[in-house]
Amino acid sequence: MTAVLILATIFTFIIAVTYISEKEKTKRQKMKINATLRSEEMARGYRPGTYSSMEDIDEDSPSQNSGERRMTREELEKGMADLDERLKNLDSIMKNKKN
Repeated sequence: MTAVLILATIFTFIIAVTYISEKEKTKRQKMKINATLRSEEMARGYRPGTYSSMEDIDEDSPSQNSGERRMTREELEKGMADLDERLKNLDSIMKNKKN
């Protein structure tokens, strides 16, 4: 009986250590991804972590189209609110059709 208790304790310890190490590895991977995203934002001219505007600082970039429209944060928020309102309207229409 004591051998079973010792084995159960050892396996529990191994499982706990493995869980903690995997959790730490995942945490480090998330930190690396966030750092990469922030450096990419900075390279594109955005303030890191804010996504404050859709405008690029580099106006001479060959990848930009001259007719491309740039949006500010306020316009994006307004557009998102409008889309949310439309979705609510569609939901109410679908509920009325079911009845």
